[in-house]
Amino acid sequence: MPPEWWPWRGESVELTFRRLVDDDLPLLHGWLNDPAVVRWWEGEDVTWEAVVRQYGSANEDPTEHWLALLDRRPVGWIQCYAWAAYADEAETKAQWAAGVDRSAAGIDYLVGDAADRGRGLGATMIRAFVQEVVFPSHPEWSQVSAGPFIANEASWRALTRAGFSPIGDHDSGEGDGPCRVMVRSREPGDG
Repeated sequence: MPPEWWPWRGESVELTFRRLVDDDLPLLHGWLNDPAVVRWWEGEDVTWEAVVRQYGSANEDPTEHWLALLDRRPVGWIQCYAWAAYADEAETKAQWAAGVDRSAAGIDYLVGDAADRGRGLGATMIRAFVQEVVFPSHPEWSQVSAGPFIANEASWRALTRAGFSPIGDHDSGEGDGPCRVMVRSREPGDG
C-alpha cells in the first residue's frame, strides 16, 4: 500500500530513481526548454551543448543527477550535491547565512511533462528522493535544502508537502526576486 502522502493512493504505481545517463539527455534537454521550466531556471544556458556539458557523463562535477520514474516512465529530474563542494558560490553562502548546516545537501528538481504537474508528483518525488536516495547514500549529510524563488509558489509548496520547512529568505540577485530557503533535517530512521 502506498504511503498516506502518496497522491494516487488508490492506484498501484511505483516511483523509483535511477542515475541519469547520456541517453537521457534529449529528454532532459526538452524538459529544461519547456517555457514553464525556463522561467525558473535562473538564466541558465539550456542549449543542447550546455545540457551535454553540464549533465553528461563527461562532466566531473560532484553533483549527482537522477531521473524519477513512475512505473518506469521518466517523470522528473532531481539532483543532489554537498553545499560544501560549492562553498564559494553566492547561493551556498545564502543557504548557510539562513541557517542551513554546513554538512547539508542541496537539491534541485523538476517535474518533466506539464500533464504531470499540479498533481502532487513534485512533493512525492522530493520526499521519496530524500528518504530513499539522499540520506541512505550520504550519512554525512545532516540536512537537505533548496532555495526556490518565492514567486515559484508551486515549488516551495511542494517542498513543504515533502516535509521541508522555511527558515529564511534571501535575495537571489536574479530578476525573479528573492528565494525561500527550505530545509529538511535528518530524522531518526533516515538512512
